[in-house]
Amino acid sequence: MTPDAIRETYLAFFESHGHTRHPSDGLVPENDPTLLFTGAGMNQFKAEFLGKGRLPFTRATTSQKCLRMPDLENVGRTSSHHTFFEMLGNFSFGDYFKEEAIRWAWELLTERYGVPADRLSVTVYKDDDEAEALWREIAKLPGERIFRCDEDENFWPASAPSKGPNGICGPCSEIYFDFHPDRGAIPAAGPGEDGARFVEIWNLVFTQFERKDGGVLDPLPNRNIDTGMGFERAVRVLESLERGEVLPSNFETRLFAPLMEAIHGHVGRAPEFGTPEGERTRRIADHVRAATFCIADGVEPSNEKQGYVVRKVLRRAMLDRHLLGGDLRTPWLTELSGVVVDAMGEAWPELVEARNLIASVVTAEEERFAGAFLSGSQRLAVLAKQTRQAGRDRLPGKDAFLLYDTFGLPLDMQKQLLVSEELGVDEDGYREAMAEQRRRSRESSRISDSIFDEGPLAAVSGKLPPTEFVRDGLVLEGANVLAVVDDEESAPPEQGGEAGGGEAAERKVVVVLDRTPFYAEGGGQVGDRGVLEGDGYRIEVDDVVSLRGISLHRGAVLEGEPKQGPCTARVDADARAATARNHTATHLLHAALHAVLGDDVTQAGSLVAPDRLRFDFRFARALTEEEVAEVEDLVNRWILDNQAVSGEEMSRDAARELGAMALFGEKYGDVVRVVRVGNPRGKESIELCGGTHVLRSGDIGMLRITTETSIAAGIRRIEARTGTGVLELLREDAERLRRSAALFKASPDTLEERIATTQGELKTVRKELEELRAEMVQAKLAGAVTDRDGLSVMATSVSGVPVKALREIAGDAVKSRCDLAVLAVTEPDGTSFLVASGKAAQAAGLGARDLVQRLCEALDGKGGGNAAFAQGRGKAHDDVEALLDEVLEAARGAAS
Repeated sequence: MTPDAIRETYLAFFESHGHTRHPSDGLVPENDPTLLFTGAGMNQFKAEFLGKGRLPFTRATTSQKCLRMPDLENVGRTSSHHTFFEMLGNFSFGDYFKEEAIRWAWELLTERYGVPADRLSVTVYKDDDEAEALWREIAKLPGERIFRCDEDENFWPASAPSKGPNGICGPCSEIYFDFHPDRGAIPAAGPGEDGARFVEIWNLVFTQFERKDGGVLDPLPNRNIDTGMGFERAVRVLESLERGEVLPSNFETRLFAPLMEAIHGHVGRAPEFGTPEGERTRRIADHVRAATFCIADGVEPSNEKQGYVVRKVLRRAMLDRHLLGGDLRTPWLTELSGVVVDAMGEAWPELVEARNLIASVVTAEEERFAGAFLSGSQRLAVLAKQTRQAGRDRLPGKDAFLLYDTFGLPLDMQKQLLVSEELGVDEDGYREAMAEQRRRSRESSRISDSIFDEGPLAAVSGKLPPTEFVRDGLVLEGANVLAVVDDEESAPPEQGGEAGGGEAAERKVVVVLDRTPFYAEGGGQVGDRGVLEGDGYRIEVDDVVSLRGISLHRGAVLEGEPKQGPCTARVDADARAATARNHTATHLLHAALHAVLGDDVTQAGSLVAPDRLRFDFRFARALTEEEVAEVEDLVNRWILDNQAVSGEEMSRDAARELGAMALFGEKYGDVVRVVRVGNPRGKESIELCGGTHVLRSGDIGMLRITTETSIAAGIRRIEARTGTGVLELLREDAERLRRSAALFKASPDTLEERIATTQGELKTVRKELEELRAEMVQAKLAGAVTDRDGLSVMATSVSGVPVKALREIAGDAVKSRCDLAVLAVTEPDGTSFLVASGKAAQAAGLGARDLVQRLCEALDGKGGGNAAFAQGRGKAHDDVEALLDEVLEAARGAAS
């Protein structure tokens, strides 16, 4: 049973028992700021457990993405610990209780999954007579396989009766699988005492009490069920049973096989579980998987909160790669993230949608860390030497913080590197230095505000009034220059307030005016560009930003010496008009998305520039082609209606009463500006917005959506063009079509027909090639059947044949032409092999599984199967056919 089949069997089983299959919550809980990450399946159902939920069902089943960091140091060392994992769960909100939970758990494990009943044992809370009686009645478990444990082991939350907290709680019952029943009786303290022999695969929590002060447990009027089966653990158990051998850890299962094979291929060896190198390879697999899922859910590496966790696991994986001999200068983890996407993308489609984002984020983090690690490790070696020379056995905290703050080496990474130096770290001193840095950071202004706190603006910043934005008109005569400073160097101005010397054409300056027609970047709209002209000087403005209410006009001096005094401010009319078209179109796009997709759509960001618009919104899935067309059509109908666009200032409360939508990431004062676009066909667009817009919707001309993509889990992005931008787009498409037609020696009008003809010809050629190849293979196989001690054996190698096709050939051969087929497909990067064994060959001791295992050992590969059929893959070999003969002879000798 494949991992995907195991997951589906669980969910389908509980669906058949009246449960609603509910999607996984994100790794970052949407409505629970108390949690950094989702750590259990029940997190998204807290309201239901408290009796405050609004879901239209009382039974649910999920496969929940989870991430936990407390067991970080155990990852790779133990057989079952991970940071990221899946939790299969079934839940009841005041519906069924213990009897059904226990009955269904036992039925699923023993009947659907086929786990032998005598390999299972359970624990119950010491006072839970009801649970023990149900296990005896339903599962017929004898007393020696039921163990009563204290509140620290079998109560949720742990130790709640004596230590709290107050709130809903209850006993739990854990189900364990025995990997080594041959070792005799279960320890008297229960299966949890021997982690090498037993693994907990399922925990059934019975929330039936409300704890109150003094440890009083009052029965709840509505009792709940919350269960969690560790998916990775379940896969290991079922695959061990299928293979007839104990897999040493979760990392040896099919779930991790593609990832582990990629890692082993990179490091050039396959370290065993339980070795230091084996720990590192398995930790790399876990950490890359965790980071991949986090990035797909919108969490990118940073130094804060969830982002810090992603950065931490990625850098730990990079360190492990370095310690395994890898070159950090070449990104590699990004390749592994692609393996994760390929292996798990069918079950988790958000990985596929975010593939490019994941690759770019991981690559950037690898590149960022590589240089820092090289210089940081060199600096650490110097500091370690100084520490030993000073007679200390711990690196000082201030030095440890320097390595983190300047070189990006996290504390736990420093500790690993210092092991070879036989030094520890003054962790208390490190934390003190960190706290001091955070205190200084809180007291300082933002870096972008430093222009007011140092340099030439510092002396006058307190006297600069907020800049008045003159919305009406693109040319303002008589604007007053209050200050001019060099942009790049912040050099002090000459006497009289003039900008410093240098070549005018190369000088970049920042200019502050008392009034301006230039729109400063905000609300997703870029700043205006244009020209400032004064007494003998001219400045080309390429950007305007607002800080502390003051507009900073940034640009290049084209001629003369800018100075304080009157000037003329002239906005680029074409750029402003194009930006206004795109901004109003963004509002209409937002309204159209609500109309087509519903009010679940919420804005998550935007960009409004002269040449394009971009709109990010939260939505759970990709839009269909029909939905994209409907949104586009709706916007264009509103454009053709040519309705008036108005802007009006009012109080926030008045805007709220109008139903105005606020934009993502924006902060608003008590008085806001409301932009309205009329709509005779339905609800008008009303948004809080300080940007620039057209006078009527018809001024937009037309809107064309160019892309609709995913940028993170649950976040979609639409990019579009308007006005003359649509005309440019049509011309680009026409030129692309002309070039494509020329490649096929066709005209644009006949291109489609020419492509269809070419595809038909190509299909025919491919079919002929496949038939020819099949004839050649069949001819070779017909001559490969030989008699070996009374058995007809087909043993040979071929190339250029898909393994799937060879599997059919082998099966047919055993049915009609031979007793045993041992076939291999040789490829430049490896060898695939499969064995089909008939009854006569099996009786002679030549089972398929045994032969494949021998081939795996010879080719350093992996494989599996049963006595009748098995297959595997290993390294390339110079003489595969000779190897097949050797393996057959060795197997024959062992059987005789």
